[in-house]
Amino acid sequence: MTTGKIREDAERWLNDFETALATQNHEVLSSLFLEDSYLRDNGALTWDYHQYHGRAAVEELLWSVAEEVKPTNLRIAEDWPAPEVLGEGERAVVEVFFTFDMAGGHGLGLLHAKPDESSSHGFRCLALFTRLEGLAGFETPEVHPRGYGFVPEVPGENWKQNRERRRAFTDSEPEVLIVGAGQAGLIAAAHLGRLGVSALVVDKHERIGDNWRKRYHSLNLHNPVEMNEFPFVPFPDHFPEYLPKDVLADWLETYSRYLDLNVWSSTDFAGATYDEASGVWSATVGRADGSQRVLRPRHIVLATGGIGGKPNIPEVPGLSSFAGEVIHSSAFTGGQKYAGKKAIVVGVGSSGHDIALDLHNNGASVTLVQRSPVIINNVETANLAYASYFDGTPARLVDIRYGVYLIDPLRTAASKAYHQMAKERDAELLCGLEAAGLRLGDGHEGAGWLDKFLRTGGGYYLNVGASEVITAGGIKVVQADRIDTFGERGAELEGGDVVEADVIVLATGYQNRNVEVAEWFGDDVAERVGPIARLDGEGEWANMWSQTAQRGLWFSGGGINQVRPNSQVLTLLIAADLKGMIPASFRRGADRQDRGATASS
Repeated sequence: MTTGKIREDAERWLNDFETALATQNHEVLSSLFLEDSYLRDNGALTWDYHQYHGRAAVEELLWSVAEEVKPTNLRIAEDWPAPEVLGEGERAVVEVFFTFDMAGGHGLGLLHAKPDESSSHGFRCLALFTRLEGLAGFETPEVHPRGYGFVPEVPGENWKQNRERRRAFTDSEPEVLIVGAGQAGLIAAAHLGRLGVSALVVDKHERIGDNWRKRYHSLNLHNPVEMNEFPFVPFPDHFPEYLPKDVLADWLETYSRYLDLNVWSSTDFAGATYDEASGVWSATVGRADGSQRVLRPRHIVLATGGIGGKPNIPEVPGLSSFAGEVIHSSAFTGGQKYAGKKAIVVGVGSSGHDIALDLHNNGASVTLVQRSPVIINNVETANLAYASYFDGTPARLVDIRYGVYLIDPLRTAASKAYHQMAKERDAELLCGLEAAGLRLGDGHEGAGWLDKFLRTGGGYYLNVGASEVITAGGIKVVQADRIDTFGERGAELEGGDVVEADVIVLATGYQNRNVEVAEWFGDDVAERVGPIARLDGEGEWANMWSQTAQRGLWFSGGGINQVRPNSQVLTLLIAADLKGMIPASFRRGADRQDRGATASS
């Protein structure tokens, strides 16, 4: 199949797809898709995040939205790779990037099709991914706009005075209030700024970046720099492959200043109430000087964590009688002060392993307490799952391709295959860990750590050195079911032995962010919204970047490679809501309130 023939077939497929929708030709539309085909939409067709599995479900969705969304002018995308065949044999897939117009804006589509000689197009659709790309009336900002960058409000006012007054919102209200000045909050603010939407970011820390700067001493990102690119501003060439926490912390501060974002640091978000009649929040924030301010934004974005918010402190029998120090991993800053001491780390996920290794490297005697099976891969093996980010392919291109791969049945099958490959690749390491007393797991239905992350946010470790220390006996492992109770000296084991400790670190994860929703907005809102950042019944990450059952309330978080593409859609949906562009029939209503409630555990 030549490049020219692929393009010709793709153009005919797109034309027939558009015509079938416009003329309500069910027979033609059905002929374009395989029976086992899928569609995933990020805002372009549904003004929301949804996916549909099976040709019947895909057709039902397309017929339900064709009348109001009106996808038209489908054409090959000129700014994306030309149509081509990827892979060979049974793995061959025809890839077609296309753009289209829709009511109120325009979208980007990615078609994955299987070669099929029985089709007049030479292929039939396996998977279709659509994403909202732009809105009518929101133009790209002018480059170096004429003038001095401001209009004085009073005689003699300079740029700095004008900017400080606008950042203080002394005589105005932000349209969007963003809680959290980590990567999720700042990237959302950057996108909103490009859309001309006024946004204010509030953060409890003294400095932007303190959410990373104050974490434990040895922390580095576990995925390479190419995967963590920020929109609008590239990383400097001298940044290392794995970003240390302090480099990322300083980068967040630089990013905010460079893009001139509105950030209030040392500001606590105390909660908000929503007025259904006016569509406005009354949000209370506490400032560093002890004063309070009630802000009235139309939208609030909670960007307060990746996959969890408040620390999870489990009930541990006897722990209250322990004579030493007990801290949660979120409060652990480094192992230097524990040199020569004995430490117990409860939990064997990423934080547990990292903290145990840091304590060991600083001269502490460390015992890991394992409560449930853990998935472990070498970090190099783990990053093979994201290999496309590291072969020179632009991050924005990899992001859009992952939009297809996150269709749940395709994602699950790929995760299972990857996990089996990873186990074989790391077999020697895994055998050594089991011999050292660790219980290894395969995750949900053998889908490994990639799936585990989406379901629970934890339960795995990507080895950057702790595994070798464990296999060599430098870090001991005790199973939790061997502990009768904790006592004054440490963990009291069955049979009377005691694992003594001076400090116990609870690397026991974080509660679902829904707990924060209840505290800040009330139990009724929390119940209506449901779980956050957990796989829902469709296979989406519940309530993330999408509409929620509470109008005007949005969530962002996760890894930088998740935040980067999804923040664009999130902010376009917010801008569309501000302009009244989302039809009432497309709002998350009673029929959508159970999406989060069906989240997988």
